[in-house]
Amino acid sequence: MNSFGPIEIGLIVAVIVAVICLILFLVTLKSKKKAQQKAEEHYQKKEKQLQDSYAEELEKERIENKKTVTKQKEDYDHTVNSKNREIDALKLFSKNHSEYVTDMRLIGIRERLVNEKRIRPEDMHIMANIFLPRNEFSDVQRISHLVLTRTGLYIIDSQLLKGHVYNGISGAQFEETPMMSQVFDTLDLDKKDPQVLVLDQNDDTQSLSVVNYSNHLEAVEKLAGDLQNELNLKYTPTTILYFNPKNDGGVTISNFAQTANSKVLVGPEQLDEYFNKFVFHGRIQYNVEDLQQVMDKIESFN
Repeated sequence: MNSFGPIEIGLIVAVIVAVICLILFLVTLKSKKKAQQKAEEHYQKKEKQLQDSYAEELEKERIENKKTVTKQKEDYDHTVNSKNREIDALKLFSKNHSEYVTDMRLIGIRERLVNEKRIRPEDMHIMANIFLPRNEFSDVQRISHLVLTRTGLYIIDSQLLKGHVYNGISGAQFEETPMMSQVFDTLDLDKKDPQVLVLDQNDDTQSLSVVNYSNHLEAVEKLAGDLQNELNLKYTPTTILYFNPKNDGGVTISNFAQTANSKVLVGPEQLDEYFNKFVFHGRIQYNVEDLQQVMDKIESFN
């Protein structure tokens, strides 16, 4: 029977110890890998939960923002549509008899000038009852008549009158029109400032009313400046206060204005004469392409 010596026994023990150590190392390594894998899985799970939660919050925020934007757009569209209907209604009902008559007279002037070959059709355009856009819908500005020519743009405010116009009258004319001194006192007007005063005959009582158009004319002049700014025009439109004869009655004028930004005209003869003598004999300001661009801009907000 073979027996192991001390050396052999020592080697066997060493091998057994080595095997046991290897097994323990492998077990420890596997356990460590499992723990690491478990930690990674936990981290990935936590990361996914955070990503899902973040994505969910983003989606909620996106939906809420979309709802808010949709509601704002609906409110805006409702407001715009409502105001557009109001403006359309104004366009239908805001023209009076004087404005219709003035439209026809302006169209007649243009047709005659074209027929006489003094202008081409594209040299003169007439736009009526147009509106300037405003952020505040309560402050919509209306232009009764806008005439576009190569020598300039003309805003015409049309009124009906059976009576007499004192254009540019002041205290300097009281000697020749003494009754106007009392008118200035009654209306509390500064006698140094020229005024546009109108004596208008009332149809029902045949009495005379005194109407001060000075502030009205200033408002028309302001409208011309607003139109220039809105359309970025090179030149300020000329403003004309025009009085149509009322009920085929007489309409006359005493013109005391020395220099004025606006023109005051009475009756179809003066309106016709003004366009005959002045409008197409001035300095050229616009070409036909410019006029078309101006009309396109106006039509875009009307």
